[in-house]
Amino acid sequence: MTDLERAIQTLDHGLVTPRRTLRERMAAHKVPGFSIALIDQGELAWAKGYGVLEAGGEEPLTTDTPFQAASISKLVTAMVACKLVEEGSLDLDVDVNQQLRSWQIPKSKHTQERPVTLRGMLSHTSGLGPKGYLGYRAGEPLPTLLQILDGKPPAKRKPVRSVQAPGTGFLYSAGAYMVIQQSIEDVTGRPLGDLAQEWVFDKLGMTNSTFDSLLPETLIPRAATAHVRTGEPVPGKWHIYPEQATASLWSTPSDLARFAVDVLESAKGESNRVLSTEMTRQMLTPQLSWIGLGFPIIEEDGCTKFEHPGWNEGFHSFLVAGLDSGQGLVWMTNGAKGKQLGREVMRAIPKVFGWSVY
Repeated sequence: MTDLERAIQTLDHGLVTPRRTLRERMAAHKVPGFSIALIDQGELAWAKGYGVLEAGGEEPLTTDTPFQAASISKLVTAMVACKLVEEGSLDLDVDVNQQLRSWQIPKSKHTQERPVTLRGMLSHTSGLGPKGYLGYRAGEPLPTLLQILDGKPPAKRKPVRSVQAPGTGFLYSAGAYMVIQQSIEDVTGRPLGDLAQEWVFDKLGMTNSTFDSLLPETLIPRAATAHVRTGEPVPGKWHIYPEQATASLWSTPSDLARFAVDVLESAKGESNRVLSTEMTRQMLTPQLSWIGLGFPIIEEDGCTKFEHPGWNEGFHSFLVAGLDSGQGLVWMTNGAKGKQLGREVMRAIPKVFGWSVY
């Protein structure tokens, strides 16, 4: 039996001790749907969807069911930004205010000695806040990008401001990625979603992915509904995240696996569909902390991996891929307790491949 066959068998029949099936664990955690894709030998090797789109319904969840990918959005944003760096439209190390046209990071005591740069924002060492965004319920007014940056109504979070001196340490920042989005759109004159579609989704065959905050009509009937901890659907099916660069990506495990495979291939010099090998390797090189240019890099048990979790209201997801092994996985759930379920999967399946991921 191959490692891949053993991993599939483990997923279906042996997540925990005493052995329980994935469907049994989904019921225990009140998670209506779970979708997973496995990467083996550097390619998308297997994918499957379990459960239903919405609790109480009969519409089955499939490998083409899109979920909110939440913070995994940052990986796609980073790839778009790195492509613009490669083209010379953006610079990793200049004061980002030199590249911004529509908005500026206000001066503060934190930026007197060192400016905020794209490198710092991508690697979460820019010192910018806030940490994250909570989304908007169906029917609530949605802020523009500029309103998000300045924290003006109907935006709900604090404005994007320097709260720590750039380059002095790790500080996870969703706000920094909103500045990256504004930089991208200022230098190109085009929306981030359009660039991601053209440069990433279309080139990598990610046919079920979009950065549109308001899900396109064609995807709504087969999209997964978010669920709260009790297992009930989120009112309005899901929250809306106008913060595109950091949280609005809809995708599937198979699409995200295709994304991860391209990064693996590009790093090895086997693909340049989006980025050159040199740029990809820069993206995967840890900066001040363990974060590369958008990509968290983990080195343990003799393995080097990139990974990223995602959480939006009622959705959880995770992506991980081994740079040396060519193995990895992506899982996505439509339940608020999906993280607990995902942890069980990530304790069980990686043991088959011989590496830890969580």
